Amino acid sequence: MIADRQTLLRQRLASAGLAGAAKAGGIPSRADAQKARLSFAQQHSWLYQQAFPKSVSNNLGLVITFTGTVDENAIASAVDRIVERHEILRTTYHRGPEGTGFQRIRQSMTVPKSLASISSREASELAKASLRIPFDLETEAPLRLLLFRTGADEVMCALIVHHIIWDGATFGVLSKELERAYEASALPDLGVQYADIAEWQRDRQTQSLAEDMEYWTRRLAAPRPAKTLAVDPGLAAVDLESAGRVDYRLTSSLELTRLASRHKVTPFVAFLACWAAVLGQNGAKEVTIGTTVLTRDHPETENLIGNFANHIVLRLPVGAAPASAALIAVAAEEFDAGFAHRNLPYESLAEALGGHEIKAPPELFDSLVVFIPSGTEGPRLPGATTKWQRLHNEATQFPLVPLGLEIFVRGRGAETTIDIEATYAGNAFDGGTISELLSRLDNTIHDAVHEVW
Repeated sequence: MIADRQTLLRQRLASAGLAGAAKAGGIPSRADAQKARLSFAQQHSWLYQQAFPKSVSNNLGLVITFTGTVDENAIASAVDRIVERHEILRTTYHRGPEGTGFQRIRQSMTVPKSLASISSREASELAKASLRIPFDLETEAPLRLLLFRTGADEVMCALIVHHIIWDGATFGVLSKELERAYEASALPDLGVQYADIAEWQRDRQTQSLAEDMEYWTRRLAAPRPAKTLAVDPGLAAVDLESAGRVDYRLTSSLELTRLASRHKVTPFVAFLACWAAVLGQNGAKEVTIGTTVLTRDHPETENLIGNFANHIVLRLPVGAAPASAALIAVAAEEFDAGFAHRNLPYESLAEALGGHEIKAPPELFDSLVVFIPSGTEGPRLPGATTKWQRLHNEATQFPLVPLGLEIFVRGRGAETTIDIEATYAGNAFDGGTISELLSRLDNTIHDAVHEVW
């Protein structure tokens, strides 16, 4: 599935005159087999963990439930095989003499695993407890696996990972690897490892990113829009990382897909336009919205576990209540332009625009929207059905971003449903405020379909 998406991406870039953005081949193996610099995505996660050693904001938790004939010991062995072939799962992270981070690739490393026969409720509690334990990136593997036999025909698998090795495509890669390794099937040749790409990325940054920097500094030049989400000052004393979550299913799920189809854009772009309209209801002339994109442009990245994510910032005009068609068209143009310049690390841009404080919320946006399309089904093991769910770590999902919206599109056609997981900073909002915002978003989508605005 990932390979198919990459092929599709290249075709779309080519059709948009951006073929050069998706290149084939050419990433060399690094010179030092035991050591490498950090990738840009890794650097932010590492710096944040250095600043907040007890933080669990970058901890991600998944619980996968297999129902049927499943061998939990075979799952554990399959994970060992995956760790053996993916260096990033046996890598630790360190501070160098000059204060910069680097990664050390171990010859072997044991991923913490536990196996137990307990109830599903107890399994869920243990998984949540593990999620709330910070990773020590210097000494331990960035992955924990907890396997529970919760019934004669049920096994629960809790996967706890640090964001330094994870992006939105990694679950799909890991699922396919687990399926093959579980059945002792051959696994695809990796060609290069994540650390090779980190080194290659650092070597080419100066000559390849100047154009991206020029675009972003021009696009986000001052005066920039003010933050648009009204913060409750009475909550300022709440812990910086403490977060709440609101789960919300759009009643307008089908309307959003119809709206996108009508304007020949993706549901993501239609969603962005509607969210911008909601943010603009406080009278702002422009708003900024952050989103996460992947930089898996090269074929070598398709089968790799690792973090290839980057944030880009979209600047949208919402003054004088533009018609929905006009705002959707602008959102599409803005996203396409930003996507074409997606490789400039967000932190580099923030530094260029006046500085980036790792212990503070982002300067350039206060809400981050991430769209997760259907198709991420988890590992399909023979003789079993699979379902999975995310665990909430009770910390800001994207470190210190006031409001993160993760949009899950499930089903197809008339069966499409869109669920929003809204993670909000406890020192800025309460759950009621976020629920009200999402309700207004729902109404805005309905109105856009009926061309009321």
